[in-house]
Amino acid sequence: MRFRRAVERREAAFDLMPLIDVVFLLIIFFMLTTSFRTIFQGIKVDLPTTTTKQERIEQNIIVTITKDNVLYLDKARVATSKLVSLLKKKLREKKGLVMINADKLVRHGKVVEIMDLAKQAGADRVGILTSYIKVVK
Repeated sequence: MRFRRAVERREAAFDLMPLIDVVFLLIIFFMLTTSFRTIFQGIKVDLPTTTTKQERIEQNIIVTITKDNVLYLDKARVATSKLVSLLKKKLREKKGLVMINADKLVRHGKVVEIMDLAKQAGADRVGILTSYIKVVK
């Protein structure tokens, strides 16, 4: 005689939610990393390095921060207090990306402060310049 169990067996199901979460995080990561671009600027700063090659952009507005926290807007020295008004004028002249060209010894807080000032001036997009190092495998 066969007895039936009170508990029915269910087939195993594969949960896709963790996989979807990981895919979305990867998409966000790659979207953010594409905004980091490389360009040569006339003011000497020691840029942080990356191992991914980035395209050269010439038409953008460059804000440079040297290791001594001296601020330049397109090769002209500016005071932090006047940066917002000067950036507003530049953004009216040319609709480009505001790129921050900061020395790798500059504190993170200073870079964030300049990014915030660029947003206050009306910049839609702000990027950070890096230096490319080719990795040989």
